[in-house]
Amino acid sequence: MASVQDEAMILSGEPSGSLALVARQPIYDAALTVVAYELLYRRAPDATTAEISDPQQATLQVISNAVLEIGLDRLAGGLPVHINFPRQLLLDELLLPLKPERIVIEVLEDVPGDPQVLEGIRRLRARGHRIALDDYSPRSCAPELLDVADIVKVDIARDSDEEVRFTVKEAKRRGLQLIAEEVETVEQFEHCLALGFDGFQGYFLQEPQTFRAQRAPSSRFGMLRLVAALQSDDYALDDVEQLVAQDVATSYRLLRCINSSYYNLPRKVESIRQGIVILGLERLRQLCTVVSLLGFDDRPTSLLVGAMIRARMCQQLGKLAGVRDVGPYFLTGLFSMLGALLRQPMTEITEELPLAESITKALTAEEGDLGAALRCTRAYERGRWDQVSYRDLTPAVIRAAYLEAVFWAEETRALITVERHPSAAGSPPPG
Repeated sequence: MASVQDEAMILSGEPSGSLALVARQPIYDAALTVVAYELLYRRAPDATTAEISDPQQATLQVISNAVLEIGLDRLAGGLPVHINFPRQLLLDELLLPLKPERIVIEVLEDVPGDPQVLEGIRRLRARGHRIALDDYSPRSCAPELLDVADIVKVDIARDSDEEVRFTVKEAKRRGLQLIAEEVETVEQFEHCLALGFDGFQGYFLQEPQTFRAQRAPSSRFGMLRLVAALQSDDYALDDVEQLVAQDVATSYRLLRCINSSYYNLPRKVESIRQGIVILGLERLRQLCTVVSLLGFDDRPTSLLVGAMIRARMCQQLGKLAGVRDVGPYFLTGLFSMLGALLRQPMTEITEELPLAESITKALTAEEGDLGAALRCTRAYERGRWDQVSYRDLTPAVIRAAYLEAVFWAEETRALITVERHPSAAGSPPPG
């Protein structure tokens, strides 16, 4: 398996567009042993602060860079990692690429303790995540959040000593773990230790370090050919292995993600063929779809998510209609967005890919049964309800196919790395 670049030290002077960046800061216990790391967003190699314009996208990029590019084991070894979550990610039921027992979700200090947030946190805890309240303060944070927390982090530089003591007393009463943030001096460390804090984080102990991996350039069409080859249930293992091996970046990303804790495999994958066999067709299709979309990180996120929704809905329509091999339906929906993603006419794109004639006709003229499924999908997403029809499926069944497709796309979206602030995705049509 291809290795990442050398474990990155603090960087300067390199363009950030080709780099995957994650900063980390250790969390120590009372014996000054590192017990966890907090992973932090960095926009540029020389940045010393997060500079976040979109909190949700920043969190997704931290996760993606840590897993797909740099490697979680390289960043944290076997220790837990803390990652900041804004409100929306607490509500979204995303399957994140980290084992729940290894990721501590930090609830940002501006998140309200409303019923939707509390329910979202309970779902995450049920999966096995521990919950930390970041920068908790009794004067600005919702006390209801203490009912669903495992850890309370306190900014000792911001809060008064009286407020810190109150928070410590309340957390201890509830049996919660306490971590002191912004510990800058020996005196502060000793004071927090005497107050009863369990963990410590701050510049006195260690400043955040920025880690990086150099992104290898990948062939967009090479990855798309691989996705196309996987859509047949009768795909040849030798052909798929050869297509993966032809692109170094694709091989690296696939094996990195397969070996990550996202798939929780019982052993490490040592070859492309072994990974393909262990994953199986359905998970390999999903993973390759994600990796192929990573090649379009200069396009709006809404286009990438839209492509995934179309792919899944076309696939679901075929399945609900009783089609045996729904691979071509998935591929038709996915590739229907290539004109916008590649900025080329669809007729030129289809000439460069090994597509069956039925798929080509569906993409260029909406002909055949594949074209009918694509036409139904497009009509639904545009709210043209008089045109929403496919075979003899009822409107309720078609609506269910769309909702399932949206859910699947949202799950998969967590793995997409986006280098710049995306354009806002459109709202789904009314049901």
